[in-house]
This record gives sequence, C-alpha cells and structure tokens, in this order.
Amino acid sequence: MMGYALCMTEGFFLPQQQRSRETLARLITATLATLEEHGLEGATISRIASVAKIAPASVYRRFRDRNALYRVALLDMLEGSADQDSVSEHSGEQTLEAQVHRMVSLTLQQYRLRPGLMRALTRFIDSDSDEEFRTRALRSISTNYERFADRLLAYRGQILNSDPHKAVIFALLTMGTVIEVRALEQVSMWNELTRLSDEDFVTEVTRNFLGYLGYSG
Repeated sequence: MMGYALCMTEGFFLPQQQRSRETLARLITATLATLEEHGLEGATISRIASVAKIAPASVYRRFRDRNALYRVALLDMLEGSADQDSVSEHSGEQTLEAQVHRMVSLTLQQYRLRPGLMRALTRFIDSDSDEEFRTRALRSISTNYERFADRLLAYRGQILNSDPHKAVIFALLTMGTVIEVRALEQVSMWNELTRLSDEDFVTEVTRNFLGYLGYSG
C-alpha cells in the first residue's frame, strides 16, 4: 500500500502511530470491498467499519465524512495500480497483435473481477466536488494509458497510421470505453446487439484496435 502522506485529501487526518496506520490500512481495504459489494450509496460508514472491525467513531476520527474516506481509498487503489502494472513488460509476445490481444484481455478481466468497485469509481470521479481528487484520479488513469501506449509503440514498425502515438492513444481510449460499457452497463447496445462471449469479444476488440492502427503483421 502506498504512503499515506501521498494520499492526503481534504477531510483526511493522517495517522502518526503505527497502530493507527495499520487500522487505516484495514479501513481502506474494507472500503474498497464494501464499494464492490454495495456501491456508492450502500457503502455506509457503519458497514465499512463493521468489515474493518472498528467502531464507526474511529472512522470519523480519521475522516471528516464518507466522501473523504472514498477519496483516500480510491486514490490508494489507482495510484497503487499505476505502480504495479498488470500488463507485464516481459510477457514474451513478439508481435503487436499479441500485445494488443493480451492488453484487451487483461483490461476486461480487471473489470470483470471488480465491476461494483469500477462502477463506483467511475461515478465518484464524475460526481465528487473535490477538484484535487478528480485531477489526481484522472492523472493516475492517464499514466496507465501512457504506459500502455509506450509499450505498444515499441512495435512502431508494424503501425501504418501516419501518427502512431495519436493512433495508439485513440485506440486505447476506444478499447477502454467499449470494455467499460460492456462490463458495467447491464443495459447497453454492446450487450444487446453483439451477444458475444468474452473470448469472442476480446478477439473483435483486438481486430478493431489493430485495424485502426493499420497493423501490418
């Protein structure tokens, strides 16, 4: 888990003692688990405190309100995932096609593993009034996209688009948007009209991605 000094947001009181930091770590884990199970509205302080095995009053000694707790927990998740990139740089694929297929597959898996949490994250970024949180959250997500882009641009010779960097970024954003809708929205045209298995969906998204890049594999 990242250093909490980097995680400070409005309404959060940084713990000084080791025992308090351990309690905070449990609280953040409990917050993410409760958001996954109950969503933004259902992830109440009492539920989160119960999962963390602490009293609700202990939560309010650290956080001014529930939104402050959400901010710290979600930033911890986002900035931690940016440091622990799940798409291995040493995966051994030798072609752009193999790299893209792996990236699409892993991105879909991430959404499938924690759809409630991903849905809560998206909604909270859209609705929260704390501009510093929004800026940091979007910066963290952007950093992951740029890392993915850098990895794919190692195969620049297989990309025929006249502006490879712009094409890769656009293709990544399109991929992310399509996967988000498919995985998080129960009622959508992607689910209504395509009716593909996840395996076939990954294949089609990969083909679309490569087509936009002008892949010459």
